[in-house]
Amino acid sequence: MARPIWLSVMNEKELEEKLQLTRSIIRMLDQFGLDAEQQIRVLGFPEGTKTRTLRQHRENKPFPDDKEIQTRVSILAHISDALRTTYPTNPQMALFWIKQKNRHLDNKRPAEVLSGGTRNDLISVLSILDCTVHWDISSAAK
Repeated sequence: MARPIWLSVMNEKELEEKLQLTRSIIRMLDQFGLDAEQQIRVLGFPEGTKTRTLRQHRENKPFPDDKEIQTRVSILAHISDALRTTYPTNPQMALFWIKQKNRHLDNKRPAEVLSGGTRNDLISVLSILDCTVHWDISSAAK
C-alpha cells in the first residue's frame, strides 16, 4: 500500500507528535460540547470544509501546516494548559467552567464564544484564563 504524500515527508516521531496534538485538540473540543461544524470553524478550516475532513484528522491525519490553523491550534493548546493550571486537582471543574455563563464574556458560555470561530473569540476565552494574555493585549492597545 502506498504511503500518503504527507507521510513520506515527515519522520515517524514528528508524525506521532503531530497526531497526538491533533487528537488531543479534537478530544478537548468534543469535551467542550462543540459539534463537527463548530470545530471546523474554531480550527480555521476554509469555509465549505466537509465534516468528514475532521473525521480523517481524528483517525490518522495531523492538522495541516496552514499558518492560520496552526495559530488556532496553538491558542487552543494554551487554553487547555490554562484550564489544567487553573483546575489542577479537578479536571471536571475545567469542563464546568467552559460550559457555564461568564460575566467577562457578556454572560455567554466560553464554549459558546469559542464556537463563533474567529481568532478573536479564541483569544477572548484565553485572556480570561491567562491574565498574561490579557496584559499583552491591554498594553498593545495603549
